Amino acid sequence: MSDFLSLGDINKVYRSKRDPVYALKDVTLEIPEGEFVSIVGPSGCGKSTLLKCVAGLESISSGRLTLQGTQIDGPPENMGMVFQRDLLLDWRTILDNVLIAAEFHGLERKAFEERARSVLNLFGLSSFANRFPWELSGGMRQRAAICRALLVDPKLLLMDEPFGALDPFTRDELNVELQRTWLNTGKTVLFITHSISEAVYLGDRVVVMSRNPGSIAAVIPIELERPRSLAIRETAAFAGYVAQINQIFRDLGIYKG
Repeated sequence: MSDFLSLGDINKVYRSKRDPVYALKDVTLEIPEGEFVSIVGPSGCGKSTLLKCVAGLESISSGRLTLQGTQIDGPPENMGMVFQRDLLLDWRTILDNVLIAAEFHGLERKAFEERARSVLNLFGLSSFANRFPWELSGGMRQRAAICRALLVDPKLLLMDEPFGALDPFTRDELNVELQRTWLNTGKTVLFITHSISEAVYLGDRVVVMSRNPGSIAAVIPIELERPRSLAIRETAAFAGYVAQINQIFRDLGIYKG
């Protein structure tokens, strides 16, 4: 299987009057189409910077960054992105917020209205299409944000801690829904989280990042059967992956004591 997303020796350097600051150093990762890759690491390790570079929102200082063989030097056409905050516009209905994705790409709104309603239905929001964001719970707002990212059927979905601000029950529910959607669509997903358990539950592989400078410390293949129920988190195999990643952080000095 050929690599869909390719990161080769990527460096991101912020220049200052003092010494240069490496946000990312020598990051190399090859991701085939359809893979779900979780990225976990401590605050300040460059996870979000890496995602912004892949999204074409920030330029790399050196290295190779390609999507389907084309260099990324701006937001790719076939990409969707979900942030930790839903970034919904309170003066637009949920349907209109989802349709922003079509407007952003310069596409005809009417051509995507049926698709928008279909995606909202997929996430249990069809009856809230004409509601406003302030009328919805945090979990429902984040579902709407995911719908917006999926509207134009992107091949690459980037997610920057999308469930970090949610309560544990809603987070679990959205983990299950995200896995189901990914299994049904076969999209390539790059998913950032601070939760090791979430990274293992969702990922085909877990990329473990270290800081100072931001780099890849390990890549762990997760060989757990799909689809995964939440009960899999109670198994010895799941606990083993979590323990392995925790040990990597201890070895890196991230965990003290």
